[in-house]
Amino acid sequence: MPNRLSVAVPCTVVLALLFSAAAPTLVAQGARGEGVGAGGTFPYSSLFVATGGTWVNTDEVNGRLDKHGYYAVSNDAIAFGGGLRIGYGRAILGVEYTAADLGEEGNPNNGRTVDVKHNTALLQAGYAFYAGRHLNAYTMLGAGLNHVTLLVGDRSGTRALPAGVQPMFEEVLQNPGPSASLRGLNLTFEPAVGMDWLVLRSVGDRFGLTLGARLGQRTAPNRTTWQLDGEKVVGGPSLKPTGKYFRVTAGIGWR
Repeated sequence: MPNRLSVAVPCTVVLALLFSAAAPTLVAQGARGEGVGAGGTFPYSSLFVATGGTWVNTDEVNGRLDKHGYYAVSNDAIAFGGGLRIGYGRAILGVEYTAADLGEEGNPNNGRTVDVKHNTALLQAGYAFYAGRHLNAYTMLGAGLNHVTLLVGDRSGTRALPAGVQPMFEEVLQNPGPSASLRGLNLTFEPAVGMDWLVLRSVGDRFGLTLGARLGQRTAPNRTTWQLDGEKVVGGPSLKPTGKYFRVTAGIGWR
């Protein structure tokens, strides 16, 4: 299947290179005090929307799906979301939410379908190792929860699970009925580095537009815990975000 990230990745690389090229000029301006002013050496706060590529480790779940006649699901998607960052001295505190849909796959031979969605809510803490009038360059650690939803269905099937017992994951795949929503939960951690550019209309302004880019690494140390209709599902596979990710952001910023 085509890689959804083939266009987004080069665009992000170009943006990051433009920021890197601009950084020496900004450092020189800050050293001369040009337009920095009181408080200009501290990071600004921002409210932003974000988008970028994300990867999910689908190897284990695809092995289970294949045994029951489902097509494999993709391991990459474009994520969308937003967040808020508040500067406190050189510290940066934030919250962020992102959601992604890895897409639906349907098997025309047996009518079975599968779709994977995931969303992540994070608390973030970072440090601005450079904070000029326009440029924030920072390191950041995010920690939070990732929710994943595995939607399986069989247009001609009926769900026949044992009553009064916790279902097995394999039983749900074998007899999902027209639709079954398996919900998984993971702890997730996201170290990252990033840069934000504050666009101001004049030297004295402290409120403007922001553009940014961030590169990070996602890790989820625990296995996915699964539920179906509020009941625990036994023997589920691991399905969690993993590997490197990128984000581009746009929003408003202020000091």
